[in-house]
Order: sequence, then C-alpha cells, then structure tokens
Amino acid sequence: MRKRIPSRIETKGYILGKLMILSLLILISCKENKSKTDHNIMEHTETIQSVKMVSAGGELGFSSSTLIDKDSIHYSRTVAANEAENLTYSRKVKTEDWKNLVATTDQKLFRAAKEGKSVQPVDGIDTKIIITTSTGGISKMNAYDNPVWKNIRDLVDQLGGQYRR
Repeated sequence: MRKRIPSRIETKGYILGKLMILSLLILISCKENKSKTDHNIMEHTETIQSVKMVSAGGELGFSSSTLIDKDSIHYSRTVAANEAENLTYSRKVKTEDWKNLVATTDQKLFRAAKEGKSVQPVDGIDTKIIITTSTGGISKMNAYDNPVWKNIRDLVDQLGGQYRR
C-alpha cells in the first residue's frame, strides 16, 4: 500500500483552516479582555449624583430625611409626639461642600459595608444612607462598623446643621 501524499492545494487549505481557527480564538479572547477592562473603567467612573440619609424610629415617632446633591440640600424632620419640632427646609449647597462630600466617599468600601440589624424594635432609630450614582444606587442601613458609612453620616449631619440656619 502506498501512502497518499497531499497535494499543495490540500495543504494550503489545511493551513488556512488552522490559521482561521487561531484568528477566531485570538479575536474572542481580545473581546473578553476588552469587556473586562470596560467593566473596570465603568466601576471606577461612576459619578455620585446624590447622597440621602433617612432615619426613623424611637418612642416619639421620629423620622428625618436629608438629600444632598451638587446644587442643594433638602431636609425634613417629623416628630409625631410633638409637631412643634417638625422642620423642613431646602437650601443651595456651596460647590466646595458637595465636592468634599463626593471626594471623601469611597464607593467601593461603602458598597462592601455590612448592614447592621434594625434597632427599631427596642425604640431605637434606624439610619439608611443611599448613594445615587450615574449607574444606579447603593444603600446601607445601620452600617455603624464601616468607617466610610460613619463618615458619610457625620458629613451629612454636619451639612444639615450648617445649612439649617
């Protein structure tokens, strides 16, 4: 039996087929890497559009809401047991105050914060912080063990007191 020797045309077809498969594999791999890179870029370029802090609970039926965006602060406080303590205001925010709030907010650490349990069953006040970004929102309740969460809470309280006047 004689062994058949492939013709030049068959050999070229075989090589071209292998090269096409190799090219497709490289192309697919490049697209996967690009999408991973695009995801990482998106994750780090989310812009904060607003920060909101909502608190509710306690024996007196307390609730408050503070919403801060690049232009303004909106505050509302309700005390069911004493309507004289209810308060609502909206004010223009200084640009440097907004920039400071955004600059000191590490979204990655905030997103990783572990939420605490509700303290309302023992007449406590629950506090939730909601950060709205260009790609959605992140909210965490009672994350007192997280330094980023506590820092945001303190800054929102500070700005609330500063603009209340």
